[in-house]
Amino acid sequence: MESICNRYFFKIIYNKNRPLIGLFLCLIFLLSNIFGQETDSYKNPVISAIDIQGLQNTKSYIIEREIQHPLNIPIDSSLVEQDRNRLENLGIFSKVTWNELPLEDGTSILNFRVIESISLLPIFSPVYNEEMGWFLILGTRLNNFRGRNEKLLLRGRIGNVSAYDVIFKNPWVFGDHVSMAFNFSKQIFEHYFLPYRQATQEFKINIGRYFGYKKQLIAGIELKKKEYFGQDTTSFYYLSPDLIAVYDTRDIYNDPSKGIYIFYYGKYFRHLNQIEPESTIAWTQSYSAYYSPIKGKRKTTLGFNLNISSITGFRNEYWLGSLGGVNSVRGWRIPSREIYSDQSQSYRFGYLRAISSLEIRQTIIPKYAFQSPSYFGPIRSELGLQTTLFIDIGIAVNTWEDLSDSAPMIGTGIGIRIPVAISGNVRLDYGWSFYNGEYIERALLFGIGQKF
Repeated sequence: MESICNRYFFKIIYNKNRPLIGLFLCLIFLLSNIFGQETDSYKNPVISAIDIQGLQNTKSYIIEREIQHPLNIPIDSSLVEQDRNRLENLGIFSKVTWNELPLEDGTSILNFRVIESISLLPIFSPVYNEEMGWFLILGTRLNNFRGRNEKLLLRGRIGNVSAYDVIFKNPWVFGDHVSMAFNFSKQIFEHYFLPYRQATQEFKINIGRYFGYKKQLIAGIELKKKEYFGQDTTSFYYLSPDLIAVYDTRDIYNDPSKGIYIFYYGKYFRHLNQIEPESTIAWTQSYSAYYSPIKGKRKTTLGFNLNISSITGFRNEYWLGSLGGVNSVRGWRIPSREIYSDQSQSYRFGYLRAISSLEIRQTIIPKYAFQSPSYFGPIRSELGLQTTLFIDIGIAVNTWEDLSDSAPMIGTGIGIRIPVAISGNVRLDYGWSFYNGEYIERALLFGIGQKF
């Protein structure tokens, strides 16, 4: 370098017509080397180890199998953020953060720190359900059973519903993201719009597998008995295989900032107690997309969903679906028996249903988690607040040809979302309903989790 600069200075001395050119070129050369050296010294450090902090009940391999950032390469913050999102999507941590810890040898440790959510939730609570009314739930829910991200629910219900449930889920029972789940349940309740008392017993088992982190297939089989008690007793026995296909690019499942979610569900019902067994096919497809024009902790997110469901084959009134309620067209109450018998509102019922929803979600208080010591161990809590503007449009018909003659049900309103451990969040929506340009009613609706 000195020789190059000496040559420039020599030209400057002996060529008085262009002294500045030599000085300029020499300066550029010196600076490029200086900054080049500094850039080299501040390259992303190589990750030599991965460390996990904050685990109390969770087995370390539950986290390790979700982390995809390789060792012995420079840190890639985009890969680390994807790992962090996967850990949060497990649903067993209230908070997941990461940082880089430099070592004396010039490498770094990739450090993940987690705050575990509540793993054991005793249940003793009155509950109101739109379809079933008031009842008391008794039981327990283990959200991180044995520290292995297994879900175990033991639950009984008394009141307007008499029921019990045993549900077990393991998202990675063996192999590469191979899941297993089973449940056994029995419940007796008054049907919300049909003039029957309904009793249902079912046993179901399914096996699922991820293909990468975006695609998932779940296959299951169910044995179910349904009885309807009215003037007469009607019984159905079903052997029902089903198949679910999912394509999911959301960053955070409970509150996405970006990505799409595509869901297909098909179920085949073989009626076992008929002289000539018939079959019914239930089909649901759902498309969701999310985008945050304003990012950060107090982000604004636009969400869109289209949900289409149908019943084909053998069907009667027991297979009818309806529109209205917290998971349907909001602003409309769930239909009652009186509404079902009112022919002027027959537009609310059908074997084919299509619902589109648009939401603007605004984070007011970013979700945060904390834990405090107690005699019984650390108490973990989550806080936060999100507001929502929504509009839902839905149509219920018996055939696709009826779509052209049907006016849509419209519901619009506002809502709030409050984070809750295990359940995701509590949802309150208040809306107004319209049909054929006329105002119909308003409704305050309660739910668990996002609508989509």
